[in-house]
Amino acid sequence: MQFLLRITMAEIAPSIWRLIRVPDQFTLHQLHRILQIIFSRLDYHLYAFELGSRQFEAPDPESEAEDATRIRLCDLALSTGSQFTYLYDFGDGWRHTIAVEAVLPIPSENGPDWSPRLLDGERAAPPEDAGGPPGFMEVLDALKNRSHPRHEEICNWVGSTYDPEKFDAWAVDHALTLAVAWGAV
Repeated sequence: MQFLLRITMAEIAPSIWRLIRVPDQFTLHQLHRILQIIFSRLDYHLYAFELGSRQFEAPDPESEAEDATRIRLCDLALSTGSQFTYLYDFGDGWRHTIAVEAVLPIPSENGPDWSPRLLDGERAAPPEDAGGPPGFMEVLDALKNRSHPRHEEICNWVGSTYDPEKFDAWAVDHALTLAVAWGAV
């Protein structure tokens, strides 16, 4: 089986979201790597998934959570309508709601590709280390307002190509496809 998942960043309006298709045999750690790609992250902060009272993290001797590298999506008894949370960068506190929109069959060997795919999305993700939702709001204010005291600093930091309203789903899906093909997911 495979899951159709809608991932929405919490506490940000208008909404930033992605729609992906992912095989149920993928681990939570593999899902983390997919989320890093589709939200343009650099993967240098801690992460966790929360489902009910359960928490999953990358293996670490100091962690009391379950090992995300050993738990597959099919182990979680997910169904259409199920929701769970992805947390990234505990300092900035990026929360993402993951909603199962559908459970789909895996296509036959002769059918379409069944690897993880980005199907849709809206708006660019906040830059890494933007300071969580409140910091991101300041980034947006500084970008829009030339008289903001941090306008020049923020423009230099995010670069001239960053546009918070633009999201290129084709380019991001292509990057995801390459990452899977190269064994990085």
